[in-house]
Amino acid sequence: MSIRNRLALILGSVLLPLLLGTGVVVAVVVPAHDKDQAKAGLRVVAEAVASLQQETCLDLAASARLVGGSVERGDAAGSALRIHLRQDVRFAAVSRNGTLLARAGDAPAGVAAQHEVLHQCTTSPVRPAISPVAALSPAPAVLEYSATTPTARGPVLVVVATPIDDMQLGTWRSRVGAAADVQLAAACPGGGVTATGTEAVARPLAAAAQRIFEGRKAAVAGMHVVSADVGAGHPCVVVAAMRAPSTLTASALTWSMLLLALIVGGVLVWWLARQLTQPVLALTEAAERAARGDLAMKLPVSGKDEVARLAGSFNHMARQLDLRMTEIQDSRDRLRLNVQRLGDALQRTHDLDGLLSAVCAIGATATESQRVTAWLVEGNSLVARVVWPGGAARAGVRRVPIGDSLPGQVVADGVVRRLVAGAREDVTLRDGPAMGAPLQRGEMMLGALVVERTGDAESYTVEDQAMLTSITGPAGIAIDNAMLHRQAQRMSVIDPLTGVGNLRMLTTTLAREVDRAQHFGRSVSLLLLDIDHFKNLNDAHGHGAGDAILHGMAQRVAASIRSVDTVARYGGEEFAVVCPELGPEEAYGLASHLHEAIRGAGFPVEDGVVDVRVSIGVASWPQQATTSTELMRAADAALSQAKASGRDRVSAATVPHR
Repeated sequence: MSIRNRLALILGSVLLPLLLGTGVVVAVVVPAHDKDQAKAGLRVVAEAVASLQQETCLDLAASARLVGGSVERGDAAGSALRIHLRQDVRFAAVSRNGTLLARAGDAPAGVAAQHEVLHQCTTSPVRPAISPVAALSPAPAVLEYSATTPTARGPVLVVVATPIDDMQLGTWRSRVGAAADVQLAAACPGGGVTATGTEAVARPLAAAAQRIFEGRKAAVAGMHVVSADVGAGHPCVVVAAMRAPSTLTASALTWSMLLLALIVGGVLVWWLARQLTQPVLALTEAAERAARGDLAMKLPVSGKDEVARLAGSFNHMARQLDLRMTEIQDSRDRLRLNVQRLGDALQRTHDLDGLLSAVCAIGATATESQRVTAWLVEGNSLVARVVWPGGAARAGVRRVPIGDSLPGQVVADGVVRRLVAGAREDVTLRDGPAMGAPLQRGEMMLGALVVERTGDAESYTVEDQAMLTSITGPAGIAIDNAMLHRQAQRMSVIDPLTGVGNLRMLTTTLAREVDRAQHFGRSVSLLLLDIDHFKNLNDAHGHGAGDAILHGMAQRVAASIRSVDTVARYGGEEFAVVCPELGPEEAYGLASHLHEAIRGAGFPVEDGVVDVRVSIGVASWPQQATTSTELMRAADAALSQAKASGRDRVSAATVPHR
């Protein structure tokens, strides 16, 4: 048999089975894989929307409990709804013994304001049977929650609900990043069901969601349908669907292209066997030398026929490969230089979380990792502060002792550690190799940077270790600078003697609360306290005792006010309290309570216990002022009036703003 025939036989035995195999894969395996991929994507969307449903349920429960607790403390039901109702709650009602006290929004279909909810949305519901009437004309799906709070006048029932309409489903779809052609449906306890899309799509999709909620199988013609089942915190079945592509036309085209490929392949085999008889040995030798890395070798080119062009193409390919290898090396050097430059730039960054996110992203790129975690030292342990990529799941253990697990050992020893694939720890989420490097400035350990790869990836090399340490070195300096900057910012608004806010915090907080009260139509009050005869206390007991009295006064004021109030040292022996949401009467009551708390017990000093008395001035916006500056003046005038009236008393600003 001639070399031409032998070459044709070899090429045919290699190419034709590959073409046939490729055709089978394209015609059978690829559509099935595409279908599985589509359903997997839908399952991710359904489970993500179910998670958002759980988040909404938790918001409903929190709103109901906050409103109930506010009413229990004596607040009016309407006020409690306005203050504590979360933004995503579309309906809420407060009732006592069947009597409606207050409500917000319109009640969705099936939600009774004076009755407890049958199916709390944060528990695992029992699958109810869907009535035939509900199946024909289903009510919208609703998430609802009720909480009963005992009060002195009887138990208070708080009912909150939000409908899952097509607009809500569309919002969830956008939040999870699903494509516009993905349709959603939700079937909830009580027969409620909602679906997106046109009527031709929404009706069969809603019916499928109802059947799935009843525990039956369901399908929609021409669509892929995937559901996320009910469970604790997931009361409603979430169904995601998208239109399935028609396979008839694709299959016919695939087999036609396969037949054409076979014909072309046969012709190509014959042509190659004809053209490649003589240069086989030369090309084989040249290919073997190129495989060994000898890209500088050249084939002789003689003539202008196909063989000559093939030799010229081979020479061109060798030159291009040599050029690409040089470019790759140059690119690697540029990457290392860019990483070093970026590390220098990071040293000027003061945003700690943004800095850690940037360091994690650089570490992932430089080491070809799929997950990076930044651990910071807090006391005697490490805390997982930032995880890359953003939104990725955190490890099951978010705080570890120093010396324990991979990041703890890195911080304890100050050296880089590597884990092989399969040596998974509680601080890692992937089964692949992991590596940790210390974040430090000089001898001070700040934390550790841990990078991870997937289970089928190669282990980290010495080059990867060097690349990671080139990042963590300057990153440690930048992190320390950011932490020092944050500490300096905090100290700039704290009075060092008393530990409360200083004048800068007072003026900033007061201006912000006045703007907020003006925007929302609320009130804000200001209390000014002055220690009576403080100079006499200093003269009698010494300046050390005076400092102790100032510190104790700040702590007692802070312990006697609400958590939303702000206390600051106004100057010398004067203190100020900013009280959001308080009108004149409530502010005067708080000032009286504060006055009695200070009179109730003495202040310990080195030579005994000293009784301290204060004068308090009270002013409110908008009753006595239109700006924060005027409010400060009004409170100062009230304080002067209290001093002029004999001290040791509370005085309110009585002259309204004109």
